[in-house]
Amino acid sequence: MAAIARALGLAALLLAPAGAAAAPAVALGARYELVHPASGHEVHVSAPALGVAADGAPLLTWAARHGETNHLFVARPADPGAQPIKVNPPELTVEALHHSPLLATGPGGEIYLSWSSDRPKPADTLYASDLRLSRSLDGGRTFGAPLRVTEDQPISHSFDGLAVAPDGAVLVTWIDGREGLPNPATYLARVVDRGERVESAARLDGDTCVCCRVALAAGPGDAVAVLWRKVFPGDIRDMVLGLSRDGGRHFAAPSRVRDDGWKISACPHRGGQVAIDGRGRFYAAWYTEGARGLPRMLFATSADGRRFGPAVQVTGAGNTIPDQVRLAVSPAGAVVIVWEDATAVRRRVLLRASADGGRTLGPVRVLSEPVKAYAPDVKATAGGDFLVAWHEERFPSLRTVVRAVQVRPGS
Repeated sequence: MAAIARALGLAALLLAPAGAAAAPAVALGARYELVHPASGHEVHVSAPALGVAADGAPLLTWAARHGETNHLFVARPADPGAQPIKVNPPELTVEALHHSPLLATGPGGEIYLSWSSDRPKPADTLYASDLRLSRSLDGGRTFGAPLRVTEDQPISHSFDGLAVAPDGAVLVTWIDGREGLPNPATYLARVVDRGERVESAARLDGDTCVCCRVALAAGPGDAVAVLWRKVFPGDIRDMVLGLSRDGGRHFAAPSRVRDDGWKISACPHRGGQVAIDGRGRFYAAWYTEGARGLPRMLFATSADGRRFGPAVQVTGAGNTIPDQVRLAVSPAGAVVIVWEDATAVRRRVLLRASADGGRTLGPVRVLSEPVKAYAPDVKATAGGDFLVAWHEERFPSLRTVVRAVQVRPGS
């Protein structure tokens, strides 16, 4: 009997979910909702993106179709009675809804907003847009005229990433097809003078997957990490990371995060996420189907940004499809990963967290309640907590929910 008990105990350990022995304590805090106006029960909006004002207040941005054009909005959902403000000037409209605008906060409380504006297309061009940077100096309540980050070429400048370096420089990445090659390239610009002047723009690498969003993070020691999906020979599309140690002025050649061996002769429209904590440790999360065609979200960490440890599968085995992974890390190394989980009927927003620098992940937690919730985002606050946002359908309206989340070591 003792032998059987020992065997059963060992089996229980082997079957326990990753991180179960040190599961972090996850607590949900304040909840805010923003209701989008509908016309005939139809709402056409981009995914939401989160930011955090200097006073800790959550900020939301999204693009929405009004009539025949797309417009850009920002809201402070925690402010009683506050209404969304339209950011784009009358002469500029948002290029598309399938990639959302992004928010970042500068060291002086500046709020930066990156987005792609529409522009006339030449007859032989499929897409044309300009990458813009808008700035607010009053916590996201008003925005000035936007800066054009990209050069004046009638090509697509989109699927951008946004971060602010410790020295206050705004870093913007995008996918750029100026070379006219089958696969575009990844570019990065440094914008200085509190978002008023493009100091430099440089090509990081070619053979970028054409519509997988580029992710960007800045951290201590002038570290900048750029994560994107690269097309390798044979149509293998795996994640690579480009690393700078001088605030984004120069980059080492990108290195493969993991050899997933995902072969697909099309762009999967699924990028990854990257973050750096206060100790300079790197974190990455991404979607892949690997060599066997199995949909998975993976997570890995690195001490130096060049060599990542073994990848952990964020999503469990099952009959659902994971999508749209998002990642945020606090300065102390607490981690929140959120993603969309779908069946033929249901869509939910799920969360996993770590309180120990990503060494262990707690169990999966369901954040959303309605039958259809999707398009999550997550942001770490300066105080070490997190904000999570997502869309949810509550017929006949569409709402964006923002929820405060705390992650603490488990007892």
